[in-house]
Amino acid sequence: MFRNYYRIALRHIARSPFHSLINIAGLATGVAFTLIIGAYCWAEWRVNRALNHADRQYILLNTFKNPNGGYPITSQGELAKALRENYPGLVANFYRLDGITSTVSYGDKHFREGLQVGDSTLLPMYGFQLLQGDPKTALNQPFSLVITASKAMKYFGRTDVVGQNLTIESFSGTRQDFRITGVLKDPSRNSVTGLVEAFVNHFFIPASNLAFFSRNMDWSNGSIGSYIELQPGVKPGALAGPIDHLLKQNTSANIYSNLKKVEVQSLHDFYMQGNGGAPQKMIYTLALVALFILLMAVINFINLSVSQSTVRLREIGVRKVLGSLRRQLIAQFLTESVMLSVGATGLGLILYWAFSPWVSGMLGKAIPSLIELPVAAWGVFLLF
Repeated sequence: MFRNYYRIALRHIARSPFHSLINIAGLATGVAFTLIIGAYCWAEWRVNRALNHADRQYILLNTFKNPNGGYPITSQGELAKALRENYPGLVANFYRLDGITSTVSYGDKHFREGLQVGDSTLLPMYGFQLLQGDPKTALNQPFSLVITASKAMKYFGRTDVVGQNLTIESFSGTRQDFRITGVLKDPSRNSVTGLVEAFVNHFFIPASNLAFFSRNMDWSNGSIGSYIELQPGVKPGALAGPIDHLLKQNTSANIYSNLKKVEVQSLHDFYMQGNGGAPQKMIYTLALVALFILLMAVINFINLSVSQSTVRLREIGVRKVLGSLRRQLIAQFLTESVMLSVGATGLGLILYWAFSPWVSGMLGKAIPSLIELPVAAWGVFLLF
């Protein structure tokens, strides 16, 4: 019986090619752009969630009595380390970074690059994957260097470059060879390798090289990106007393008096609430737009289907005279609608594949490919 429904549905679609094409194209466009918007929202929501122990990863943020007293996304250089050393029952790990810009050279290639000078805890703490090298030791030695796979391709044309040297220039103009000890798989968007979203680092240097760049992570330096991983079950509020004690004990009276407090904020909230909560507001707004687009596509689909009902009244009458039951007629029309919907969804997936790179370029943010979408997304495709 279902084979008969299928054959009749194909025959009707073939007899009304223009109507069928409009119906499929309208629904496919709605499905495609709903999926693109949904994928963008999912990618935004996933920022910082792919990190190791993501629910326990936090950033320390200075807040000042004077709004112009310092950088609101950094804290005192020694604070994160001191919390780990003095309160191991509260803090499981720490990472600090200092972002700088310098000239990186290899042969006749010279580029101005963003460098991230930080603690050796970077790789094991966040679970970033190395394609080459040992994550436990890659950042242990002075003048060692971990680079991303994209930068390895840029300088060497390949990724198996552990043991190769890149020359980096200090602020005083001296040049030093750094030995590549690891090649990092380009990480998904996060607030560790990209504390400032517009400035993502691809070169990672141990903190033991701070002196080469005439930098430090002392208590007096309030411009250090500081991260901590809390012990399981510990709430960020438990650090208020320890943080105040360490600051009062180790910073100057001028620094301490200017600090209103140090906020311990989860990395997920740090991204979502950044820029006045713009990412979160954007997700909600785009989700409503996506639902509206899909609703309009569905209404258009229904209207076009209903408009054909008068054309098929004769067919319905003949089939009822020949003995067709009400449920059989319903099954026939549902079969046709499902076939049109499946065709539209398939075309929508093709449109997604074709237009998502263009949307990515327009937004400046990568839209996940179909194979990168979660398994639940394929359930949404079936729902469509």
